[in-house]
Formats: sequence, C-alpha cells, structure tokens
Amino acid sequence: MLATLFDKPFDDDDWFFEIKWDGVRAIATVNKTGNPVISSRSGKDLLVQFPELATLRLAFSAHPVIVDGEIVAMDEDGKSSFQLLQQRLNRRAPDPRLMAKVPVRFALFDLLYAKKTDLRERPLEERKALLQGLLRAVSPHVMLSKHIIGNGSKLYAFAKSHELEGIIAKERQAPYVERRTKLWLKIKTHFEQEFVIGGWTEPRGSREKFGALLLGLYEDGVLRYAGHVGTGFDRERLQNVMNAMAPLQTDRCPFEKKPKTNSPSHWLKPKLVAQIRFGEWTTDKILRQPVFLGLRHDKKPTECVREDPVPLSVKAGKSAVK
Repeated sequence: MLATLFDKPFDDDDWFFEIKWDGVRAIATVNKTGNPVISSRSGKDLLVQFPELATLRLAFSAHPVIVDGEIVAMDEDGKSSFQLLQQRLNRRAPDPRLMAKVPVRFALFDLLYAKKTDLRERPLEERKALLQGLLRAVSPHVMLSKHIIGNGSKLYAFAKSHELEGIIAKERQAPYVERRTKLWLKIKTHFEQEFVIGGWTEPRGSREKFGALLLGLYEDGVLRYAGHVGTGFDRERLQNVMNAMAPLQTDRCPFEKKPKTNSPSHWLKPKLVAQIRFGEWTTDKILRQPVFLGLRHDKKPTECVREDPVPLSVKAGKSAVK
C-alpha cells in the first residue's frame, strides 16, 4: 500500500499520523522456525543484505505473520537516514564491520496476516492493535512505528523542527489496499523523490569519475529530462555509482529530447533510480539545488513520475479520498 503526496498537514480524529521513515520499504513473512522472507517492493531478497533481521522470528508471540514496514539505519541523533543506510545496500555479501558500524532496525507499521487470518480488509486501527499485541520485546532489530491520533499539525511541526523527511497520515478505518491510494497521505517537510538516471557528464577540474548525473522522470510513457545533480558525492559514492552505471552505457539518449550540458555527455539505459533532495521546481520543470542521497534498487524506473502535492477534502473521511 502506497501513499499519495499531500500539500499540507491537517488535524482530524479519523486519521492516524506517523513519522515518515527514511529507509527501504519491506514486506516480511515470518514463521516460528527458519529465517523470515523479507522482500523489497521490487521483489529483492533483503535478508541477504541485512542478515541480522533473521531475529524477526523471535519478535512475535504467534506465527505465521506477514508484516509491512521500513528497514532503517539511525544516525547519532536518532533519525532514520537513507544516506547512512546506503553503506549497507547493494552488497553481494554482508560485511561484519559494516553491520557493527551501521546497525539496522525494522520499523513495523502494519499487519497483513496473523492467526490464520487475512487482515487486509480489517480497519487499520484493528490491524495496528493486533500488531502491538503480537510483538515481543526480545529482538533488538525490531520496533513498532507508533502513531498519534488527530493532531497531524503538531507531529508535522515536530518533524520539521527535527529535520525529518515528513509524516504519514492514515485513515483509521482504511483497509490495506495494494496500490497507491489516498487513504494514506505523505506530507513532506522538504522536496525529495526518486529520479531515473539517464546519463552523466564528464568531470572537470579535480573531479573524478563523472561531473553530474542526468536525471529524468516518466511522463506519458516517455522519459523527460528533469535536471542534473553534481553534489552529495564523496569519493566512495562516486566510485559506487560509476560501477553501477558502467554496464548500462549506450550510444542512444534515453530522454525524449537530448538535454544541453556544459560538458560531454554519456548515456545510459534507464535502469538506475536515484533518491534526490531538492529546493524546488522551475517553471520549465527543472530541479533547483538538487542533492544526491543514494541509489534506490527497491524502486522501478517506470514508477518515477513527478510528484505534485494533491489538495484533498480529508475531513469527509474514507469515502471522499478513495
């Protein structure tokens, strides 16, 4: 179940409000014996990269269960950080040193199956209560994503003051619908979303590997150029991104219209997705002040479309926001 971008915080007792986690979304199927199956939105096996999450089987008082949540790494201020989590992603085998340096937790926020019952048609309020009742406090890698009722403005203010990504609003009586829906709303404190990498420019001066990534979004089935990003990279990140781009090189520009660049360009098959934070959009739909946060192998390139906040009549409840 995916959330729709909303334009501003609101207060309504028919809604739950949670902090928006900045990590990798995952669905986990957990049995009493054996390792859990933990999959990303794209179907990738995440237990390979996060083997410590095998302890998830110890976290519940009854089995089997299917849960929805976000795998996160917490920085020194206790905030989830996708940039920090990047160090653990896209590795063929886990690195024990990195596991100690960048521990992860599974923040659980929904329960889809428990006690031999499919719970997806049950109200969210009931699903979260059942999830809380099933959780044991024995796994250091699992936590419950808590919520408040009604006061979205207060939680949004907290998120903004602590430089968090934003909040999620969820209709209390909503079923679990396996698509993007207006029963879940994401309200961000800053602009941030995923973009397709369509190429790169050659470096200038002392810069290594590449100068900037050329970014695009899909619109009407074609990839349209949305700007370039050259900040947010250290030496290791430059090398990792270059390694990911190398096998995807092509002579064909993937964008609908070839963009003008300040240095020679190289093109890629549109297979890689980047998480980008930015200041705003220009009137001609180009990014201002973009910063690279990391690669997203849990998102499909075709899902990368421009996210414009939608104003909704939320107070009318579930019937008005389907």
